[in-house]
Amino acid sequence: MNAFTSSSELQLRNFEWRDLEQLLRLLVSIGKHGHREWPENVHTLRLELESPRVQPDRNMVVVSTGNDLVGYALVEPEPNISRSVVDLAGISGNSEFHSSTELPITKMLLEWASKHASEFAPTIHLATRERQSDLASLVEQSGWNRVRQYLKLESPVNPLPAPAAVPGGVTVRTMLDLKEVRELTRLQNESFRTHFGYSPNTENEIRSQLEAPNNSIDDVVMLRDSNERLVAYCWTTKSDKLGKTVGRIGMIGVAPDAQARGFGRAVAESGFNHLIKQGVNQIDLDVDSVNTAAITIYSSLGFTTTDKVNWWENAI
Repeated sequence: MNAFTSSSELQLRNFEWRDLEQLLRLLVSIGKHGHREWPENVHTLRLELESPRVQPDRNMVVVSTGNDLVGYALVEPEPNISRSVVDLAGISGNSEFHSSTELPITKMLLEWASKHASEFAPTIHLATRERQSDLASLVEQSGWNRVRQYLKLESPVNPLPAPAAVPGGVTVRTMLDLKEVRELTRLQNESFRTHFGYSPNTENEIRSQLEAPNNSIDDVVMLRDSNERLVAYCWTTKSDKLGKTVGRIGMIGVAPDAQARGFGRAVAESGFNHLIKQGVNQIDLDVDSVNTAAITIYSSLGFTTTDKVNWWENAI
């Protein structure tokens, strides 16, 4: 794509790796947005963008004015489920940038992202936080439909009750080594197969994620039955944010034939207790608003809703 100027001040162009530090500053200045929890340092941001699914050289643009970045858009193709996911945001409410342009920054980015994403799949998804009312209005006016809502939950670290009784013969332990990646990949894909927007992972993708910053095999809690079959897991992570250590529940999976038998609560409480032992200051997670069973468990553990993420769809 050739760079072009939409006004005398704004320029939409391809992302370049030399933009990385400015992109980080932009993400920090924008604050929480979309569905991602963007890293807060250059090293981790580079690693996230280097993920094979991202390919920013091809699928990311930035908006600049002079030497400053004021917006970005990223398209992440997921051809195995025939969709693309769009992330975008710009510095909003800044008349210095908006007053002399024909289109607001976000509209410029949305037009590019919609066109680019359609090259990969017929369905496009984009997420907005509650605070992103302007972007939500824009996508709705552009013909997108809201199709799902996820809740962001947070809990202070308080002593938990004793974990729910685990069925006889079931052991609780953390992941031992990367030889268990095959089982973990299989169970994750099986347990999330029918979940909204889930894109199945390969063993290589799971292995890469386990080796990424803030991830460790020691933080994947597993439940195994008397035959040593993996029946449930809780993938936790830890990161330092604003001077405190935040624990996160990334995914909780239960084998389809083991559901409705107490494994979900048992592995969730085991994961929370694991994070508490690591000395975290708070724990957060995301949950589908239609997953009432999970929300009931999390609420009983003291979790409350801190934000909502609305998912929008544009089907071509």
